[in-house]
Order: sequence, then C-alpha cells, then structure tokens
Amino acid sequence: MKRLYIFCCCFLFLFSANAQSDSLYQTLIAKAGLLHLQKDYKNAIRYYEQSFQIQKPDALTAYKAAGMYSLDSNADLAFHYLQIALDSGWTEADWLAFDSYFDYLKKTEQEKWKATEQEALAREEQYAKTLQLPSLRKEINLMTLRDQQLRYKRAQTNNDSLMAIIDEQINQSDLSNLNRAKAIIQQYGWIKISQIGKDGQNNLWLIVQHADQDVMFQQTALLAMEKLKGTKELNMENYAFLYDRVQCNLNYKQLYGTQVEWTMNGKAARFRPIKEENKVNERRRKIGLQPLEMYALTYGFSYQQPTTAQARYNDSAANANVQLLMDSAKYFYSKKDFQKSYDYYNTASTFLSGMSNTDNLDAAIIFSKIGAIDKDEKYKSISLDFLNLLYARRTLTKMQLLSQPPFKVLYKEQRWVDMINGLK
Repeated sequence: MKRLYIFCCCFLFLFSANAQSDSLYQTLIAKAGLLHLQKDYKNAIRYYEQSFQIQKPDALTAYKAAGMYSLDSNADLAFHYLQIALDSGWTEADWLAFDSYFDYLKKTEQEKWKATEQEALAREEQYAKTLQLPSLRKEINLMTLRDQQLRYKRAQTNNDSLMAIIDEQINQSDLSNLNRAKAIIQQYGWIKISQIGKDGQNNLWLIVQHADQDVMFQQTALLAMEKLKGTKELNMENYAFLYDRVQCNLNYKQLYGTQVEWTMNGKAARFRPIKEENKVNERRRKIGLQPLEMYALTYGFSYQQPTTAQARYNDSAANANVQLLMDSAKYFYSKKDFQKSYDYYNTASTFLSGMSNTDNLDAAIIFSKIGAIDKDEKYKSISLDFLNLLYARRTLTKMQLLSQPPFKVLYKEQRWVDMINGLK
C-alpha cells in the first residue's frame, strides 16, 4: 500500500508539473504572439526563446519566430525556424514568397532564400496531392493573398490619390471575394479539411469572418459549419470565432470570448460581453480552446473569469441599466423631447443582448412616429437600424411590417424597400 501511495504521489506530481509547464509555454507564446503582431521583434524573440526551452514549436509558431529573427537580421536562426516550420507542415508557399517579414532574407541571402522557396513549393505540391479539391484550395488561398497584398500596398503609401485608387481596388477585391465565397459555400457547403486543407479552410473562414456587411451570409456559413461539428473536418477555433462574430453582429452576447473591444488608439481593452461568463472557460475547453486568461494575453490585457455570483450580478446590473434607459427614452418621447428619447434608446442599443426583439420593434415604431413629425433624417434612420437588426435576426415578416401604420413614413427609404423585397 505504501509503494502504491508513493507511485500515486509521483504521478500527481508529474501531472502537475506538466500542466504547469504547458501553462507557462502557452503564456510565453501568447505574449510573443502579441509582440509579433506589433513587430516588436526584440521582445518577441525573448519570449519565443523562453518558450522553446519548454516545448518544440508547431509549424505556425516556428514560422512566426522565423519572421522575428528575419526582422532582427539574424539569418541563421530565421532559416532554422523556417526549416522547422516546413518540417512541421507549413504549407502556404505563396504566402511565404510574399511575406514582408522576410525581406531581409530575400535581399541578403538570395540563394538560400530561393532554395527555401523551392522546398516550400515542392512540399506544398506533395501536400496538395493528398487533398480532394486542391485547385479550389489554391484559388481560395490566392484570393486572401491578393487581399493582403493590396492592404500591405495601402499601408506603404502616403500619396492620397494613390491611396484612393488602392481603396477602390480593395473594395472591388472584397466584393469579388465575398461573391466567390458565397458561390463556393452554396455549391459545397462548408468545405472539409480533407478537401482543401487546414490553410484553405482557414482562408475561406477569413473571408466570411470579415464580411460584417452581410451578417446573413455569415449566418449561412455558420449553419454550414454546424454540419461538420464533432468531426475532424472542421477547425473548431474558426467556428467559435464566427459564432461569436455573428452573435455580436446581431447584438447578442458572445459565447466563447473571441471578440474584443478596441480603444481609440487601436489597442484591445477587454472582451465584449459574454453570455453566462462564469462558464466561458468550460465552453472553450470542450472545443479545444485555451482558457480566456491565456487568450487575453495575445491582446495585451489581463482577464479573470467571474464567479457564478459575480456573473449573475453583472448581468442583472446591465439588464437594469438597459431597462432604465428604455424607460427614460419612452418618458422623453411622451414629453416630445425627441432628442433625449433618441439618445437614451441609442445608448440602450449598445448593450449586447440588452434589448429584446419586442423592445427593438417598439423603438422602431416610436422613431417612425417621430420621423413623421420631425424632419431630421436621423429619426427615420434609427428606426430602420432597429428594423434591420430584426431583419438580420430573421424575426420579421412582411405582414408584420406592413401592418404597422407608423412605418408608412419609411416606405420610400431604400433600406425599407430592400427589407420588404427580402421578406416573405
């Protein structure tokens, strides 16, 4: 019995030690990842080196480390980690050829760089042979690559006239990519990893993820993803990101904590509101995501999951705040102080999951009534905002809209026409 006790203690110690090592590794990688995005290569390298003493990097992490060493003009270590990335399964040769992080290697180590590019292409050709739809994968990857090339080109220019031209090119590229993504999903559903690879699926997801102007399409893509849940054919991290993106675009709270709030200076400040936040890490664990405390580090801020009591209190306080704002808006409407009614309702609408569908419809009716009295276009506009949200949530019917007399003031508005034409 004593020997068994000693064995169990040793096992628990090793398990605890391994868990602590993995946690430290993830913490260091998260910090390095943030610095990588900021091109702070000196500090990124420091964290990468510490993490690699604990665990060998995967393909993407090795690739990022190689980029940092290239920015640091360290060709030997840049090529070293590029080789690790290739050996570990890095498959995007076209992206490697474009990546500006490696400009130093391209200029100073031309022969070695050419050899690395050729090796990457050869490995990608072999990888493509294992896929069912390699040509489609190539098309999707090039779509996102061209998109990034345009955005990089825009970031490099200070010429206003040239910037305007590039902006138009970006708009046309975004529209083309969106339309092609719609056609692909309509034809194939959500394409499997075995068909276009992890990189192809990831790049298709990027196009959908950034299509915030068409949340209904995002919902369609999400439903297609749902059919692959529980299989190895779907990147569950991408699913979580798109699920949360759609929820936030529909003015609901997110579920997995993938969406953050940004400050005016472009830095992440906190996570956007999360439904039953005390359970978020459990939800993330079930689909293979790291704890939110760790994920927050990739954005440069700290996080602690609230207790059940704290989460319930936060939800209750937010709901009470929204109700007070709506009550105030209705009060000032009754007093014909339309500006204050506008301000209070506008503020209430910024709370994710704050206003119910009924609340949004009531607000739309109120502002349509105001729009018939006050000629300031903002009142009709905000009425249409509330209706468009309900339209995107797919909770409206044509009969429901046409049965409300106050909405007659909106009949000539293009957004109204588009809604009516899109409803049954």
